[in-house]
Amino acid sequence: MTHSAALSASGGLDQTQLAFVNAAEPDIRLLAPAGSGKTLSLLHRCTELHRRSNGRSSYLIVSFTRAARDELRARLGDPAFAGFASRADVVTLNGWGHRRLRAMSGAPRLHVSEFELGSLVKNVLAPAWSSVPALEKGMKHQPFKLPKLLAGLLDMMKTLGFDHEDGSLRMADDRLDALEQLGLLPLLEDYMVCLEDLGVLATRRWEPFLEVALPYFNAACLQQFATGSFTLEDQKYGAWLDQRRQVQAGNLPTPDERICEILVDEFQDINPLDLALILSIAERNRSALTIVGDDDQAIFEWRGAAPDFILEPERHLKRPFATYILEKNYRSPRNIVKKSARLIAHNQRRVEKAMHPVSSVDAHITIYAGDTFIDSVENVLAEIRDFVGRKSPGARMALLSRKRAQLIPYQILLAREDIPFCAAEDLHLFLSDTFDRLVGALRTRTMAGLGIAVPTIVDDVMALCHSVQRYPLRKVEADAIAKHLRSVRPKSYDAAIDQLQIYEGPIRGQTDDGATAASFARKLRQLIHAPTVRTAIEALQTLYSGFKKDYGRSVEDIFLADPPFAYLVEFSESYGEDFQGFVDDLEKAKDTLVRLPGMDSDDGADALWKKPVHLMTALRAKGREFDTVAMLDVVDGIWPLRAAKSERALEAERRLFYVAMTRAKKRLILTSARRIGDHVTIPSPFLAEAALP
Repeated sequence: MTHSAALSASGGLDQTQLAFVNAAEPDIRLLAPAGSGKTLSLLHRCTELHRRSNGRSSYLIVSFTRAARDELRARLGDPAFAGFASRADVVTLNGWGHRRLRAMSGAPRLHVSEFELGSLVKNVLAPAWSSVPALEKGMKHQPFKLPKLLAGLLDMMKTLGFDHEDGSLRMADDRLDALEQLGLLPLLEDYMVCLEDLGVLATRRWEPFLEVALPYFNAACLQQFATGSFTLEDQKYGAWLDQRRQVQAGNLPTPDERICEILVDEFQDINPLDLALILSIAERNRSALTIVGDDDQAIFEWRGAAPDFILEPERHLKRPFATYILEKNYRSPRNIVKKSARLIAHNQRRVEKAMHPVSSVDAHITIYAGDTFIDSVENVLAEIRDFVGRKSPGARMALLSRKRAQLIPYQILLAREDIPFCAAEDLHLFLSDTFDRLVGALRTRTMAGLGIAVPTIVDDVMALCHSVQRYPLRKVEADAIAKHLRSVRPKSYDAAIDQLQIYEGPIRGQTDDGATAASFARKLRQLIHAPTVRTAIEALQTLYSGFKKDYGRSVEDIFLADPPFAYLVEFSESYGEDFQGFVDDLEKAKDTLVRLPGMDSDDGADALWKKPVHLMTALRAKGREFDTVAMLDVVDGIWPLRAAKSERALEAERRLFYVAMTRAKKRLILTSARRIGDHVTIPSPFLAEAALP
């Protein structure tokens, strides 16, 4: 039964919804777990406020995504909400901020794409980075990598609440202290690591980081506003500065312009800049605040959100809040509601809630356990075939992973079998430069096995040389080695590698009597003579530094954040010596991803998202629901991630597991394996906590 049908049958809202709608307090925190009817409750609250004000109140309703905004706007077309609809402004914070930015700058130019952001830094913001000696030097040595990094750093500092109009070291120190308390300091530490990796910082410490980052941030912001050149984050940053200035100048809105009520949906997902903007709007308009969300679904800390804001609103919003909790779940099967509640109760930093399922139907829950993850792949693939074969109109199945690499085997197999599916754009590991180099290396092994004297032998060998070490060879060194190889006109890959072995010129700026070249040759031979696809991938995994995990370079190439070798090695076992077949399947899987739309649009906005099978990381599943959900590799080290050591990090992982399992409407499948790659695994502790199955 849908929520709307349940309301119609009962003649109105349930008791917990009515308590919120009729609340007398001006400032309210509404905790609304998944499927509890928060949107409808929010709109009925506005109807009640409209009645109390005799139609004089106006409302700013803030949604987190454009899809949620559009849903709210569509709901306002219901006759039940006609009374206040004309006085309600339903927006995203970016949308609201864009209006203010246009009022401030006339015709602001937004830089959105990666190329535009890089150009913004290199050109418009040149006075900012050139005034910082370490950055000016870095730009000379890293003219392609550093601009992208500085664009990201500039936005991240805005997101995390840095303020160029203060710009002092004291402000920055206070901000670091606040971010540490919010658990958000690692987001800046990532940039510190990258700046050290690129040679801009000599050491990984906060003092030298601020000596570089703070003057750049202050000067870059001034340059942006002077030239009208902005990023998407500036829509909120500029609006916040504008509202603050208006308050400081005593420039308050007229009674007709005043926003009486601000209602913020998905409040658990806001970041420090969002919070500052909301507070500045509320202060200028003397608005009452209603914050709506679910602390148990706070999963966006990786992009600056902090659950602390919804957990401790009085502390962070500086006003008292009355708390109301919606307690009925109108969406999920009975056992999913109960088991997810049992799981999330293990978190200490949360508000305790009683969730009552309206449905009396249980989801069918299955756990597939096997010796290796390939066993699980076969089981899930059989489930997919059966699901697609039923051809149920509108039915959808989701494969949810914790890491991108988990989805690669499924994407290859579905593409190979021509099973229609769609994948989120956060799977762009397939589209990375490093993945292209990996496929190129396997293609070279394929050609070597054919024994054909192809004209690209030297180019292919040089491509492998670029991957042997962490960074590609310097151009002058690469040109010298290529010239040395071509001097013997090699007719085979072995001949080219033999010639490489006797090269004695400089590599990495040093000469060592040919020892480095000989090492290169040894590693290339292990790939070229790998007897099977699996051994070839193992050679790439163990011998080639250019394919290995690299935290600094992963900002630019997602492949290097968590190389998928553990999954590729086992998956490739079935291909035996069929290198060409494996490469063809990789290419086909990659092509399917290229043609798919992004996840930012609403499901109904593109026919491709109506395909029956969806592949996505669990982070992308929030706000969506599927008939069948398969959670992949539910083992310790993946759910939760091995890197989650602190209690705060473990609670964040548990919230993500909670979100993933509550996406299932009819069926929940969980897979586990006793071994993934070379790692022996044990089941995720979350299974026992949730009493699954």
